[in-house]
Amino acid sequence: MPDPVFRSMPLDGMTRIRLEELSRSMDLALDACDMCAIQDHFKSGTRAPTDVELEVIAQTWSEHCKHRTFNAVVEHGAEILDGLFKTFIRDVSTRISAGKGDFVLGAFEDNAGFIRLDEKFALCFKVETHNHPSAIEPYAGANTGLGGVIRDILGAGKGAKPVANLDVFCFGRPELSDDSVPENVIHPRDTMKGVVRGVADYGNRMGIPTVSGAVYFHEKFTHNPLVFCGTAGVIPVEDISKRVEPGMILVLAGGHTGRDGLHGATFSSLTLDEESHDTDRGAVQIGNPIEEKKLTDFILQSRIKGLIESINDCGAGGISSAAGEILSRTGGTLILDDVHLKETGLKTWEILLSESQERMILVIRLENLEPLRELAAVYETTCSVIGKVEDNGILQVVHGGETVCSLENSFLHHPPVKRLQSECRRPDSAAPTGSRKLKTLLADINICSREPVIRQYDHEVQGNTLIKPLAGAGGDCPQDGAVMQVRGSSKYFALGVSLTVHTGGDPFAMGHAAVDEAVRQVLVTGANPDKIALLDNFCAGDPRNPRDLGPLVECLKGLSSAAGIFQAPFISGKDSFNNTYQSPEGTESIPLTLLTSSIGIIDDSRHITGASIRRNDSLICLLGAEYNPQQAVMNYRAFYEAVQAGCILSAHDISDGGLAVALAEAAFSMKAGVEADTVQDIYAECPGRIIFEINAADREQVEEVFRNSQLSILGHTTAAHRRLVIRQRGQEVVNEPLEELKAIWQNALKPWC
Repeated sequence: MPDPVFRSMPLDGMTRIRLEELSRSMDLALDACDMCAIQDHFKSGTRAPTDVELEVIAQTWSEHCKHRTFNAVVEHGAEILDGLFKTFIRDVSTRISAGKGDFVLGAFEDNAGFIRLDEKFALCFKVETHNHPSAIEPYAGANTGLGGVIRDILGAGKGAKPVANLDVFCFGRPELSDDSVPENVIHPRDTMKGVVRGVADYGNRMGIPTVSGAVYFHEKFTHNPLVFCGTAGVIPVEDISKRVEPGMILVLAGGHTGRDGLHGATFSSLTLDEESHDTDRGAVQIGNPIEEKKLTDFILQSRIKGLIESINDCGAGGISSAAGEILSRTGGTLILDDVHLKETGLKTWEILLSESQERMILVIRLENLEPLRELAAVYETTCSVIGKVEDNGILQVVHGGETVCSLENSFLHHPPVKRLQSECRRPDSAAPTGSRKLKTLLADINICSREPVIRQYDHEVQGNTLIKPLAGAGGDCPQDGAVMQVRGSSKYFALGVSLTVHTGGDPFAMGHAAVDEAVRQVLVTGANPDKIALLDNFCAGDPRNPRDLGPLVECLKGLSSAAGIFQAPFISGKDSFNNTYQSPEGTESIPLTLLTSSIGIIDDSRHITGASIRRNDSLICLLGAEYNPQQAVMNYRAFYEAVQAGCILSAHDISDGGLAVALAEAAFSMKAGVEADTVQDIYAECPGRIIFEINAADREQVEEVFRNSQLSILGHTTAAHRRLVIRQRGQEVVNEPLEELKAIWQNALKPWC
């Protein structure tokens, strides 16, 4: 065993400037107010803090772990907002959930949110970000980003089974010339290749299908790409609740602990600069999906055998964070001597805070230790006792027989509340769209086919994927939500994503549109509109900058308003701030980016609907006109009624590129040509609209179902030709061969992948 190395860190007499310098030198990412709070806390005691304690406090108080911007008091114009999360996410979701019986089984408390699938099973869902690590090491950063969120599902309840992954990426423009990319910044095309391969390798090797996602390109993501990784899981309802009681023990299972991933939690709060690629590599974790597969099987069998009382993953902050959260209500002692190490000579704080991957902490009863060790041997994973639960309200850490950390939970888990100001500006006017042509849109890198990315993932492993990202007659047409079956249940679930980036316009409307699109993504697959839940993931710049914070607040208002109107509660989420970088012009921020993910229940396999045209003698309908959210709710309920009646052959939501692109994408199944006539702008991207296909014989029934909705019959499919023909008020504006349009759409991204 290496000798523990820790230092006493006297803070008495230090000025604010010296405290800030200490924070910077130790990479704590704590500001002067935080450091002063620590100084004041230890003034009341008889000793100075140790370096271990400062490290533990820093990771616990980090933006990543405590979401301090979302819990801050924000002055937004004349408004004083006491917590953005509480005001705009939690409270509205609590009200919605109260009206849905036992649909929501857990929200904002565990590693993932839970909804009821049926009487026996629950679904859980979580999406995380791994932005800074992916900017430094695209492959490793994205690889461990997915590995981390898979462990969030393993750490949900007493251990849920991961069954589906999703990923969403934001990159710089891949066509940038080499000399236009700053020195020490990875070219966007190389970032994209590394990130996609990193996620694909981890998910494929774990045997979990990747079924949903999105990719967006903008020059503002050149320095600071965004990597969202999500996982859905299944767990028996009875295994959601956890227990942590005095007398139980903590067991560390999985991979060994090393120096990789040090300061990952605090690193995410720092600005990327030209030195980051050299100085911050140690904050990037190293993934091993085979180790995680063994750990997964071990945990699931341990849960099935009733050996687990509680569980948490070693993500940001490592053992310190995972065990600190477990012991946050009771207190307890961690003993680091039996932690399995990758190398000798690790300092105490390094063992405690390392973010080495594929590790979980289990809380078990002492009598279950031997059965647990036997299972660990079967699955060839490590298993060691590292602590015990007590009832003293203190997190204590012992190494080499010495107490190196002793912190009251009442202090450790209640960091100072930040006070922030946001600038409430009038929305920018929307940029004019100009005269856009369908071929140009289909070749746009933000609209074209994602097939070169999608084909790197296994969508069908485990054999439960019913609607894949690409489907249709040729298996190459875009779908909206993915649909999964659950073994042992007669019900199904759908996953969808809506990615919105604030590059101008009204951020309130952005929040509204995000919820609307996320709801439509699963609605068009056949999901019940009364059984849809949401996740929110915000990425933004510096929250201390009022101009960065203002759009976030307005977007949250729109998000909250729409969730209330659509009665879709949020059950989990994550925020990632300080996505800033140094450019020749100074410190710059990424645009406010919101990923809204949806999970919906499909009650009957007969209700499952794809997005590709199926017949050559059908009618094409348009649902929705100008956007009115209250009317959209009525439209969506009527749509679901038509689904239940068996009237919907296929359905596709209208988003980027408007009606013209949606019609083209639906027709890329090449089953038939399409002729449509509309009074609407065929390139408008306003929310709330769906196109769908019906049998001509069902027209009367469909019109009756939609009698109070914004329904119009656009046209029909035809076997006479394979062309897309669109007329506006009778005047032909598009008449193109589908084969030519599809080739343009399919080939635009290939040069960069």
